[in-house]
Amino acid sequence: MRCIRVHRGRFAPCAAALLVLAAARHEARAQTYPQPYPGYPQPYPPPQYPYPQPVPPTTPSGQSPALPSYHAPTIIVAAPADGTPLPEDKPVAVLRFMSVEPTDPIDALSFSVAVDGKEKTSLFQATPGEAWGPLVGPNETITAGQHELTARICTSHGECGTAKTTVTVVAGASGLQVTAAKAAEQKQKRTKILDTVVQAVRVLFR
Repeated sequence: MRCIRVHRGRFAPCAAALLVLAAARHEARAQTYPQPYPGYPQPYPPPQYPYPQPVPPTTPSGQSPALPSYHAPTIIVAAPADGTPLPEDKPVAVLRFMSVEPTDPIDALSFSVAVDGKEKTSLFQATPGEAWGPLVGPNETITAGQHELTARICTSHGECGTAKTTVTVVAGASGLQVTAAKAAEQKQKRTKILDTVVQAVRVLFR
């Protein structure tokens, strides 16, 4: 109606001007947004395909974070302590163990121990935290001297830890008496030194 009101009877030139204006608008839209279908302008930017995939987190160096390593259970010889001899008539050892992994508990039935390469597991009692028992059976004897003690424990997932040490066995009560005598002698020496120091201090303050 506006084109007819302005140009009155010249409708054909007015219609041509409208077509030119529409073509110019269409061309401007085609330059602004990509059109997958020619001749159909899109009022909004078309979606991008494919969709962006999530990127895994990375460290500052650009490498993917590594998972924590798996640790074997820990087992130690709790008794005898280092340097402490065992009596020949009662050579008992105590071993303690624990699992480092919170979701992998200790399997107490997997405990095994050997003395000088000979299996002695049946002589020991095992719990989820420790095991104890003699190094020889009731009808066996053990010679005085050094003996190799080897033990192993595993978790429910099958990861195992081992312990290996050397224990010293002394000849019955006589060996313990010698050890006690040495300890008493050392204590007596320390006492004498302490008395000498105290007497020297008293002399200085007279």
